[in-house]
Amino acid sequence: MNIIYIVGFYPPPETANGIRNYYFVGELRRRGHSVTVIQVTPRVGGGVRVGDHGELVMNYPTMGSGSLGRILTFLRNIYMLRPAVSSYAERVRPSLVISAHPPVDAVYLGHWLSRSLGVPFVIDVHDLIELHLSGGLFRRFSRSIYYRGLGDIYAEADLLIAVTEAQKIALEKIAGAKNIEVIHNGVDVELYDKIYGAITHRKDKSYVEAVFLGDLSWRYHMVDKIILGFGEARKTLGSGRIRLKIIGEGPLKESLMRLAKSKGLEGDVIFTGYMERESMVKELILSDLALLGRPRQKDPWNITSTRTVIYEYAAAGLPILAFGPSPSHIEYFIKSNNLGVYLDTNDPKEIGEGIASMAQNLGRFDREKIRSVAHKFDKKELSKIFADHVEKLL
Repeated sequence: MNIIYIVGFYPPPETANGIRNYYFVGELRRRGHSVTVIQVTPRVGGGVRVGDHGELVMNYPTMGSGSLGRILTFLRNIYMLRPAVSSYAERVRPSLVISAHPPVDAVYLGHWLSRSLGVPFVIDVHDLIELHLSGGLFRRFSRSIYYRGLGDIYAEADLLIAVTEAQKIALEKIAGAKNIEVIHNGVDVELYDKIYGAITHRKDKSYVEAVFLGDLSWRYHMVDKIILGFGEARKTLGSGRIRLKIIGEGPLKESLMRLAKSKGLEGDVIFTGYMERESMVKELILSDLALLGRPRQKDPWNITSTRTVIYEYAAAGLPILAFGPSPSHIEYFIKSNNLGVYLDTNDPKEIGEGIASMAQNLGRFDREKIRSVAHKFDKKELSKIFADHVEKLL
């Protein structure tokens, strides 16, 4: 069967949303389906290529940067792309259309295409960014334009996929959607097991190594609070007794480096930049504890969402120190699976106290038990569940 899969991100480079799309496409290809990936907000240029699974990947580059570039890209994606996508669809005659959200443009384009072709429509809802309530007047106004009508499309879709049970409840209550299945984010367990087994001894260190993994494009990852909290922890433990490794790339990197330097932390905060997957996995495994933060706004987007790095941290056997709003799905997930400590705060002093306490009590955490949790969220097995649901509509 022919399937058109409309996404915002698709590797390379690897992103949290993009890698989920990648694994789902891979399973559909393994089952013999022909898949065309249409990428509408790529971080690389335009063009057509054959992907790793034999899928056709069509990239439509973004139209500039910043708010204006986003608006122009949004308008291009939901209006100007229609003739090109429609012409292609008439040739391949897809049996089904899938959209990954975010970005919302992929949903609007996919909904229009599926209805014009009279074929089933699936939305993989990675998060509910449309329910994020913060931001200035312009951002709130633009959000009201971007997401107008999205609830109706949710209700009309033949299948919605949510990534958490909390997100499913929000979709049911806010959008009135009924046809929802939950497929969690996950991790490539096989890769972690292979690298974990190949490391016969851990680095001999006189210090504790904390790690943050994430895209340095978004302020809501709270990396500034993590750096400030780390500084407080260093005051307690002493200089040279703890280090922070920040793995990731993005436009906030320079300002975060300046923040670390301004606090006298440049010797103990290491920015690795982007790392290839196997190198990144090894760096996580060789760390001692992992950090994760969220804003404290108690809006539906924030409290129902998750961070895909939780599964990466768990697969590496790392105890997690997380902070943000309470209650939240992240808090529930960490506590119910005994993955570490969750703090209802954004205060760097309290974050620092939590980091220092965890660093001093690492023996409380069983890394093998933490690793066993990740096996429940194997991306390859989750991809099979996704493909099973999709095939019921074909």
